Amino acid sequence: MADSTRWLVIGGGSKAGVYRTCPVFPCGRSTPPLPIAIECESETEARSLYRIFQPTLSKLSPKSGPSDILTGFQHSDGIRNFFPNGTRDFYAVVIGAPAGIHRTRTGAENSKGSFAYHSYRHTQSFWEALAFMVVKGQEAHMPPLLTSTELAEESHVSLEEAFDRNLHLGSSSPTLGTTTPTDSLRSSLSHDRRHDDPVSPPRYAPEADHTNPRASSSATPIVYIHVRNLSGVVSSQHHVTRPSLEATAQARRLGEDGARYVLAHGYQPSDIATIVQIYRRNDSKESFALQLAALGMALAEATYLGDLIYL
Repeated sequence: MADSTRWLVIGGGSKAGVYRTCPVFPCGRSTPPLPIAIECESETEARSLYRIFQPTLSKLSPKSGPSDILTGFQHSDGIRNFFPNGTRDFYAVVIGAPAGIHRTRTGAENSKGSFAYHSYRHTQSFWEALAFMVVKGQEAHMPPLLTSTELAEESHVSLEEAFDRNLHLGSSSPTLGTTTPTDSLRSSLSHDRRHDDPVSPPRYAPEADHTNPRASSSATPIVYIHVRNLSGVVSSQHHVTRPSLEATAQARRLGEDGARYVLAHGYQPSDIATIVQIYRRNDSKESFALQLAALGMALAEATYLGDLIYL
């Protein structure tokens, strides 16, 4: 790692903070689960990771045991998904000097020192490395890598299938697919000209059958998601559209609520990356919102997004 490497220490009261070199703490199964040292690629990354951990750590008491700590960490999508799985290497050293989550094999190997029972685990899952540190390498106490809730997320597919089925989507309908604000405006203007023509007698459409979802959707297809950039809606999708892996990975850096917001509102990976960068550069939601507003996002929306992220 370059000289920009920093170590974030979480928990441990006054020991918590960002360090240039990793502090040495007592290690082994008899030591408390916190503090934990985490090697970061930069001070900016360390600060961002600290903000993600802080809400959970503030709810823990000094006497919290491994089970309580794991439960708190496990319920935070921001912690679990700060580093997307498979994108980084982590070496969780539970017995060594210094103990902590290293980012290079060299660092982990060099921590052996004179320890007879040097112990570490290599993984590309930050959550697994963190849990391994909390339980002090005791495999029997490791939590599941995927919870039952995460495994059950596939049930959302049934809702999307129902969306497709109830809309009776098909290639024969020219109104379905992707529409843009320009298309909608053109259609609206054409509609207005027809009804403003003084020569043509007014025509009254039969009353819509609101009890038949197929009848109403054929006239006005339901929008599944609006695609946005920072300045607003650029297109609309009338079919089930899953966020890309890149968008999901970027969004997770905003925490659970922030990620759900930007993905549900159709922000694209490049715009999500911009939001993440602004979030990491600012310690307050006010400056975060103002910088997003300067790039085109409505200030009210940016403020609300800040409320979700800076909990």
